[in-house]
Amino acid sequence: MRFPIPDFVAIPNAETMVAISTVLLIVGIGLVGLGIIFLYLHKRKGKKITIPWICIGTGILLVANHGIQLLLKL
Repeated sequence: MRFPIPDFVAIPNAETMVAISTVLLIVGIGLVGLGIIFLYLHKRKGKKITIPWICIGTGILLVANHGIQLLLKL
């Protein structure tokens, strides 16, 4: 079912959406890497923190979401 889109809602074109998905895919990979580095650094100190797991989880969600979007666009 299609709903009418109001005129005040900005809808980017396909090229812009691909650029946004590519940037967010790179950000997701960076967040996963940053989370792994934080996890390794704090594991050596023996502290248990949740920030690395939040970074890893958010990064995985971004990579999965925008990776699928880019695969379906091709």
